[in-house]
Amino acid sequence: MARKVWFQLVDAATRGAYADTQTASVSSDGVSDIDDLREVIREKYRHEKPDILEGVVADQLRIHADEAAYKAKKQCLPRSSLNELDAQATLIVEVPTQHLVPRTVASVAELIAIPRTTALNESETYAEECLSLTEWDVGVVHKIPLIWEFMSSLGGCTTSGEIFWRMEDKQVVSLMVDGWFRESTRDRINVHANKKSILMGSPGIGKSTLLCVMAFHLVFKHKKNVLVYRRLTKFEQENCLFYLGYEDGKVVQFAVQRCKAPNAISIYEHLIRQQGISNVWLLLDGFRYQDIPEGVRTFKMLATSQQVDLKSQELDDAYCCLFSCWRKQDLFKLGEQVYQFKVEEMEERFYYSGGSVREFGRATAEEIRIAIYNAVTQVEDVGLLLSNRENVQSGRNLVDRLRHTFVNDITHANGFLSREHWEQVID
Repeated sequence: MARKVWFQLVDAATRGAYADTQTASVSSDGVSDIDDLREVIREKYRHEKPDILEGVVADQLRIHADEAAYKAKKQCLPRSSLNELDAQATLIVEVPTQHLVPRTVASVAELIAIPRTTALNESETYAEECLSLTEWDVGVVHKIPLIWEFMSSLGGCTTSGEIFWRMEDKQVVSLMVDGWFRESTRDRINVHANKKSILMGSPGIGKSTLLCVMAFHLVFKHKKNVLVYRRLTKFEQENCLFYLGYEDGKVVQFAVQRCKAPNAISIYEHLIRQQGISNVWLLLDGFRYQDIPEGVRTFKMLATSQQVDLKSQELDDAYCCLFSCWRKQDLFKLGEQVYQFKVEEMEERFYYSGGSVREFGRATAEEIRIAIYNAVTQVEDVGLLLSNRENVQSGRNLVDRLRHTFVNDITHANGFLSREHWEQVID
């Protein structure tokens, strides 16, 4: 005759009630041994919303005859008969620690709220905009209207759907693509293989734009599934996330415009479980290296305005590359080809903006002057301006708005990798 089998789910980490659950029961109908019981208990939660045991399989559940047996760490064997247990006792069912991301029903609901993918319309046109990225001519403007439109609600990417391609852009892209995809040979070792790429440089020089275009290039040229998480600081903007990948050979996408770190981590973990960590390329934009949230540190590329000093042990896993500030001649070409600025106006703009393309392209020269004046007045320690060492505080004191870093010789790729080839200019 069937009876109720009472049990309590227990968190293996805290040894307390799992996900705030109370004592529950299942029917003994069809249950002959502990192995059957585990299956019935697991099946019970599959029919509930949310499934608080998502990610747990039945044979990972550990069943104990009662609380005393649990304290004594005496686990019931899978072949043990259910009839051997006290019918009046409450069984203790321990859920393994490694699957305990959720702690409450509410957090589980948040965890599994994964956006649905939809087909990326006009994917062939997107491909045309970015497939030949590594072969783009320098010194000219390239049009990326679809990428610009896609990114318009996700932090932006260029101001007009056009991107002026510098030698500095070409060198940095070539370095990163080479590190990710070139096979080592006996005569030519790929020292950047299987390493994180950290693109650093002064604020407002186009690092974020480059990262976004690179994301599309990785998808369409190299057939990668790419997740981009951006830290945004502009007015009425919050961190955002978007995904581009493949399903049944077609490019799909989803985006989350307001995405806090726990949600981003949950989405990343879901994609990893679904596809494997090597098949999900994570790109981070705008995060300080030391402040990257736990759970998204296995990135392929980071674009940051803070200089990064990697510790010796970190050099085995990552490398830094400088994204050089803009030279005057390139800013003037940009101003002429994209903004149609007059030469006299560009001289005034450059006087205030220095090597920042963001400042150079503001609406008026007066707006640039005010922005730089505000940055100057907020520098609390002038000594930071003269220091060659990155400083954790420099970003908060706006030092990097005034101190622009350049590569001395942009014709040599190695110059972007070593500080001995860099020059700092204070506006």
